[in-house]
Order: sequence, then C-alpha cells, then structure tokens
Amino acid sequence: MKSFFVSALVACVVDYSAVLILIDAPVPAEYWVAEMITIKKNLVKEYAGKRKIIVAGGSSTLFGINAEHASEQLDMPVINFGLHAGLNLEKILQVVSAVVEPGDFLILPLEPGYYGCNTKMNSWQVANIVGWDHDTLKEMSYLEKSEFISLVSPSLLGQMFVAKILREFYPAIISERLNALENSLVLAKFRVRPMPAVFEYSAYNLNNHGDMLRTEGCRFKGQGIDVNNPSHVCEKTAGQLINFVHTMRKKGVQVYFANIPYIASKAGLDTLRRGESSFRNEFAHIGCIIDKRKDLIFDRKYFFNTNLHLNAEGRSLRTNLFLKAIRRNVLSGTCWR
Repeated sequence: MKSFFVSALVACVVDYSAVLILIDAPVPAEYWVAEMITIKKNLVKEYAGKRKIIVAGGSSTLFGINAEHASEQLDMPVINFGLHAGLNLEKILQVVSAVVEPGDFLILPLEPGYYGCNTKMNSWQVANIVGWDHDTLKEMSYLEKSEFISLVSPSLLGQMFVAKILREFYPAIISERLNALENSLVLAKFRVRPMPAVFEYSAYNLNNHGDMLRTEGCRFKGQGIDVNNPSHVCEKTAGQLINFVHTMRKKGVQVYFANIPYIASKAGLDTLRRGESSFRNEFAHIGCIIDKRKDLIFDRKYFFNTNLHLNAEGRSLRTNLFLKAIRRNVLSGTCWR
C-alpha cells in the first residue's frame, strides 16, 4: 500500500512538472480569437482622446452590432468589441478595461451564461489558455495555477509535447499559430487584408469598426436560448460586475448593460415581462440595462449560424433598435431602469 501511494505521488509530481515545462506550448486552439483581441484593442486605440462607444461581450455582439453604421448615425466612433462567448467574463472585462478612456461609454450585452455561477473552466478554455492566453495564466495565484494544471487532460498534455517539438524544430508547420502571437504581424496583416469573399471565423473578416463580415443567409436550424434567461444574477458575478462598474466610474467611463437577441418562441409575453421585471429589479444595484428583451425577439430567418449570431439582415434590425436605446438611455444621461 505504501509503495502505491509513493508511486501515485511520483506520478503526480512528474505530471505537474511536465505541464509546467510545456505550459506555453502552441497547441491547437482558437488563435483567431487571440488575433481579434489584438486587432480590436488597436481599433480602440486609433480613437485615443476621442469620446467613443465600445460595445463588448461575446459573439452575440460580434455578429449582432453594426458599429460602422452606428458610428455614422451617432457621429461618434463606435467599436464592436464582441469576442467569443467561450471566454470567461473576467477575460472580457480585463481586456476591454485596458483600452477604455475617461469619457467613453462602455455597453455590455452579455450572454445569459455570464450571469450564472458556473465558473469552472472547460476544456476549450484550458486549451486556449495554454495556446495563446498566457496573460490569464500569469495573473493566476499559485492555488489557481494548481487547479488549472489539474484540468490539463492527458490528450492535451500530448498535444503540448508535440507543439513544443514543432515550435523548436519545425516552426513552419505551425507558422499560423506562432504568427497569431506576434502583435505586430497581426496588425500588419490586418492593414493589408483583402475584403472577404465568403464567411469564415477569422480576425481578418472584420471591418475597421470590429464588425464580422459576410454573414448573409440563414443556416441555423437548432433551438434558441430561453428568452426568460437570465433570470438571476449569481452573487459572485454580481459582486464582480459591481466592482467593475465602480472601477470604470472612477476612471471616468460610464458602463451600461444590454440584452442579446433571441429567436422567437412560444413563450408568452406576460411571462416574459414578469421575468424580465424581476431580473431588472435584482440587477438595479449593478447597473442600467438600456433595452428590453421583448424588443429583441427575432424571427429565425434573421439568425446566421448559431442561436447567438444574427445574420447581416438581423444585425441591421438589431442595430437600429440599439441606436434608439443609446440615444434614449446613454447619450441622454437619463437611463431608465
């Protein structure tokens, strides 16, 4: 029995050490998200010193807001800082907080999942932290790093080993991954990118306001998100958002919240209104939600390829509603709750 525990302890130490040695290996991951963060941070910086609106969140924002059109209509810069709903809330808030300036308006149309209590990392997040999100790893405490290492699966550890070898001896094979980690290369490529002919998940399919291009058509056939969600804000998340809003206020940045688009369902409007009213009352001590869910229920034909992604036509409708909400509740300085 003693030898079993010794063997198990040695195995754990070896596994832990292997992960530490290979921790920044460029494993297969969503490097286009890393490139998109680099590009969008630079797009915001191009308007340094100017009052602007930044709309940040997951991919429902990336696909759901036409910031170029909004900029023209409001006669002020609007940047689509929508990223990926797989990123955790801390990452989105951390990235956008680094680029906002005094006088800016920050609007957060967060996906329902961000209001919940499930904060455990999934395999997608672990792989992306290993592959490119090294800042998140650096900010972890020793305890958090220990927990993170325990989430590295044997298959991912194998990918880390292979990626380390490729980086050292055959970098050309993974050149796209490695180039995505070089900010200067990413920005140079973005500046000379051709206009995309077709859709793909690529940071180079963005326009100069951060909008995703070539999203025509309706490909999504699955279920939509329950329009009654979110129905509650997890206490931990509430505290996180309150602290973030307070920090931004001290920086001179006004923070607002917004809803995401929903696919039309059989949910009754009375039930929807009661649920949303309850959520708004609970959310009132956190911040102002500038629009209403009932106005953001769209026919399925306006969704592109997931229940979070509007197509080009749906985005146009949603943006016009968004503009009305901004004029009424953001630029007026009298946001109703």
